[in-house]
Amino acid sequence: MGYVDDIGNKAVFGSFTNTNRGQYVNDGNLYFFGDITNDGFVGDGRGNEFIMSCDGSATFISGAGFTEFNVVDVDNPGDIILEKDIRIMENLIFSNGIIHTDRNVFRERVFFIDGSEYTGATDNKHVNGAVSRQGEGPFIYPLGDGDHLGRLSATGSNSFDIFLATYYSTLLSDEQYSANGPFPVDVADIDVSAVQPKEFWTLSGGQSTTVTLFWSEFSEIDNLVDDINDLIVVGWDSEKWVNLGNTAVLEIGRAGTVTSETIMPDRYEAFTFGVMDSDSDGFVDSKDPAPFDPCVPDESSPACSSNTCIDVRLSVFLEGPLQSGRIGEYNDEMRTRLNRFGYLPGQRPTTLLGTATDAGQPYNREPWNYGGTEGLEFNAFASGGSEIYPPDAVDWVYVSLRINPDDISTVCKKSALLMADGTAVLTEPFDCCDLTEEEYFVVVEHRNHLPIMTPNPIEIDESGTISFDFRANQSYTRLFGDGQKEVNPGVFAMYAGNGDQVLTEASIKDINANDLSLWTAENGDHSGYYFQDYDLNGDVNVHDKAIWLTNNGVFTDVDR
Repeated sequence: MGYVDDIGNKAVFGSFTNTNRGQYVNDGNLYFFGDITNDGFVGDGRGNEFIMSCDGSATFISGAGFTEFNVVDVDNPGDIILEKDIRIMENLIFSNGIIHTDRNVFRERVFFIDGSEYTGATDNKHVNGAVSRQGEGPFIYPLGDGDHLGRLSATGSNSFDIFLATYYSTLLSDEQYSANGPFPVDVADIDVSAVQPKEFWTLSGGQSTTVTLFWSEFSEIDNLVDDINDLIVVGWDSEKWVNLGNTAVLEIGRAGTVTSETIMPDRYEAFTFGVMDSDSDGFVDSKDPAPFDPCVPDESSPACSSNTCIDVRLSVFLEGPLQSGRIGEYNDEMRTRLNRFGYLPGQRPTTLLGTATDAGQPYNREPWNYGGTEGLEFNAFASGGSEIYPPDAVDWVYVSLRINPDDISTVCKKSALLMADGTAVLTEPFDCCDLTEEEYFVVVEHRNHLPIMTPNPIEIDESGTISFDFRANQSYTRLFGDGQKEVNPGVFAMYAGNGDQVLTEASIKDINANDLSLWTAENGDHSGYYFQDYDLNGDVNVHDKAIWLTNNGVFTDVDR
């Protein structure tokens, strides 16, 4: 462990390396004059960090660990290259140079924590890449293309809201942005008469917000619109640009801003400037079709015959029981040890010191508080009950459907048995009837793995079924999360190690020290059904800690 006290000054000339067992805390002034490789933890301090250069060469920040800066002053004309995200706890000072991140790798970004801010962003001092912010209230993202600022503002409704933003312009390489932009500017809704082709923004987040776009002389807004009051924000909905309105337009010389109506950013792939058709009132026209009834056949809806409810067919792997017994090595199917030794809820343990668990699905506790009766039939201790699970049953998972990525849009919930090959089997009908949408996001949760969600809404097929195979497809990673782990080429599994899902608001969404704390409390418990048993072998031991260590710091973008 390294430490700089509150009256200390330390300068690191050459590369700074922190190993995976190292922790560095700065309460004073810490100067970096070379590359930073952090495989452990840098943070928790209240001091000031300075990223500088003696010869003007670029500074690379990389590593697998957490890098948190309290107040960091970027003062390097050779620029900063992020190969791993950094967190800003209080203030980022742009003194000199550009911070570069990969726009397509959202684990390489500048991440502003609630209450943090930045100062000094200009055309030649900003973030050329991806920026995240977690927090309440409006925040202007210090984005640019390396040559000029292209800012965007979004507003969080509470301290846990997270948005991630990027900026693209024609000044970038053709690989990142072609002369006409990545979306056809001539494909627009009826009330959008023109779309600006020079720049666009992306904004990811599952919470509602207004979006404010900033224009500069580069934007050539006067070539786009005659009356500035006709300027609007438009969003690309995967098929066309749609009118997102304007609640405010501010013009200052050859610069200004336009603000949209309140929207859900995850519904749009990109945002830019547009012009409102002269016949439009400035709001998005309502073109929603009649409510979808899966049991009334027409040209787009299947007939349900006697089955009026939606069925769900899923396949998913849990990383823990998929492991071969050695960290980083995986089998083709998951182990069924909990089932074989009678540790699943309602079973009678077959081992001498085994501990029985009450019958029923395990999601009747926080944070799920689900009252379903699934699993009550597997009860070796009740009159007429049975302890016989299907022989290839691994554990229970929790499945739900959502209209959009927000948890608040959830419409159906059910527990299902997960089989060794990854098939999720419903022991009771899904009870998902009288739906009004044609497609839904599917979420899968497990008691000690990170939750996952389909990357896009899944259509209901002609038989009234929603199907998805998470084993062969990466899950939802809209923001900066990790989705699933690719355990073998083309094979994905839910991240293990998320044993704490209740201590804080974010507990269900990340793997962190709280999970280790709960593992420590249960370490040594054996022969039973434990939430800190990450590999699902019935024992809580050092192998579960090793799984946690490999996944510590992993996040998910699935809203909970």
